[in-house]
Amino acid sequence: MPAWPSAAGACGWPVYLPQIHLARYHAGAYGTVLLGGTGLRQVTLGRALSRLLPGLPDHGRLVTKLVAAPGAAYAVSMPCSSTSPSLRIYRIVAGAAHRLNTTADDLLGGPHRAWAVTYQAHHTELTALTGDGGVTLKPETTAFADTAAGLVVVAHHDRPDLPVTLKLIDPNTGALRRRLAEATPLGAAGHLILVSLPDCSAALTHAMCTLESIDLTTGMPTVRFKLPAGRLPIPDAVFSPDGTKAALQLTCASRDPRFTTGSPYLPADVLILHLHTGSLDIVPGLELPPLTRAGLAFDATGRWLLTKVSEGRRGQSLTWRQGMPGPALVTTLPGPLATDTPLLPTSSSQRNS
Repeated sequence: MPAWPSAAGACGWPVYLPQIHLARYHAGAYGTVLLGGTGLRQVTLGRALSRLLPGLPDHGRLVTKLVAAPGAAYAVSMPCSSTSPSLRIYRIVAGAAHRLNTTADDLLGGPHRAWAVTYQAHHTELTALTGDGGVTLKPETTAFADTAAGLVVVAHHDRPDLPVTLKLIDPNTGALRRRLAEATPLGAAGHLILVSLPDCSAALTHAMCTLESIDLTTGMPTVRFKLPAGRLPIPDAVFSPDGTKAALQLTCASRDPRFTTGSPYLPADVLILHLHTGSLDIVPGLELPPLTRAGLAFDATGRWLLTKVSEGRRGQSLTWRQGMPGPALVTTLPGPLATDTPLLPTSSSQRNS
């Protein structure tokens, strides 16, 4: 069996190439998005224009995460030469990136503020980048998402075979609002969180994994649905603006018979999950190599799914909607790029303030 096709990417790291079969469709999505990687680019979807934003170095560093907050977007960058650095943080407004005088281990965006996350020996610190507060989490607790309902945090157990516990806390005081579930979080936004239940074992083969959406204001499940047999969800789900759909990656039930990576991990599809019905739309014509994260987002209408994938020497900005036989190309992006490719829709205030 031949090796999975690959190319040299950012930092000299190899990148396995996604398998893409483009549809001959007009990419009808509109708006602008930010794309991470080597530097930070802004893409105008309707005109397929791409430009590099000033203010952020693009030599020897990678933009690894993008988050939104009121009036601005935020980015973090890390050097190629370090595996566990403190990240530089940039505020993106008026079409440029501005470095903040702070570093962190992670970044969290939310409806009211953005947070710098620092992992200490016995606790986790969240510091508001707007300077209006902070939260200290209990030991063995990490922050997952900042939502309209509060901060979703993950409480870990000493035994690795036990599922984590999800809690909702007050972002101003750190006080517990409610316990949510013993489950693995996949994504959260607004008043909703999507989780996978404990039957979604990493060793799953022929059984069906159960996903559940939970109303954060009540802590009660809203709908529960089964994935196809042998399929496992990959975290970092994104949600449509109206909260009715989630997009995420889903491992394939078996290896691609054409290629091997020498890895036990499986390739993945991209899918849209309709949260009111539990129905699935798998994006045809797009297969992601094992351990690859695509950038995912919905456009402002919620009809179009935006996807950014890395091909090492270049990237592809794609879009898809239900009924298309494959993704349509928005634009090709200059590289080199790493395997993970963050993507964030931008608002007018982030572009023009």
